[in-house]
Amino acid sequence: MLQGRLPISMHGITLEPKRTTRILFAVLAILVALSVLTSLCHLVLHWRVEALTQLADLDTEANLPTLYNVLLFFFGAALFLLHSREFSGKPVRAWQTMAAVFLFLGIDEGSQIHEKFLQFTKRLVEGTGGGELGGWLYYAWVIPYGLAAITLAFVLSRWFFGLSPALRKRLVISGIIYVFGAVFMEMAGGKVIESLTPVDAANYPWMPCRVFGDTADCWLFMEPKYIAMYTLEETFEMTGLILCIRALLLELADRSKQLSLAIVPVEKGT
Repeated sequence: MLQGRLPISMHGITLEPKRTTRILFAVLAILVALSVLTSLCHLVLHWRVEALTQLADLDTEANLPTLYNVLLFFFGAALFLLHSREFSGKPVRAWQTMAAVFLFLGIDEGSQIHEKFLQFTKRLVEGTGGGELGGWLYYAWVIPYGLAAITLAFVLSRWFFGLSPALRKRLVISGIIYVFGAVFMEMAGGKVIESLTPVDAANYPWMPCRVFGDTADCWLFMEPKYIAMYTLEETFEMTGLILCIRALLLELADRSKQLSLAIVPVEKGT
């Protein structure tokens, strides 16, 4: 049934844009607070909070922040796919392409595919006489991903400019915030790492170095500058994703759409 400005319903849970956005930001705030608390335990209290570090640190993998980031990508992919059902022809493929991109980025976030591109890109550039990558290009995965993003923007430009002005503006804002975190802050983080003087991890016996994956880099997690960089990076990334989700939910609501997902019992013999 279509009438007025209806909320979006799924399994009896109303996904009203404003309320959903508040909930998503509340979860993000909790995750950031837990990560900051973890860092304060290391920096100030010198407590070995290994379990909390594994669970909540924003720069470690396979934990709550990673899971939340992946779920945000998958949520966005589902919404792009739902939008594709409202169109036909080329616009459908564009919406589906965006859904596929979000799905890939969600898988990437969970499996760290871009880390493989980091090593591949460094070897490729350095092996062809391009010199050693460092500084702003310390995280070399930004090169192939940046080229892929530019290509995608060119391919989808006609679709993008055909969107409603409100949706286009919201997607631009969310995209800028996400790219600022995922690319610019990542690159700035690499620059910060090269400006720091390595310290023997043995100086910090309370640090749960095995949680961070590489004991040699454990000293970084006692550097306030580095902690600030990756905290801001992850916060901007997830903020951009939440705003993108909000934009897609608002667009659906503006079309007076109510989406319901229900489990319908099937009678035996049918």
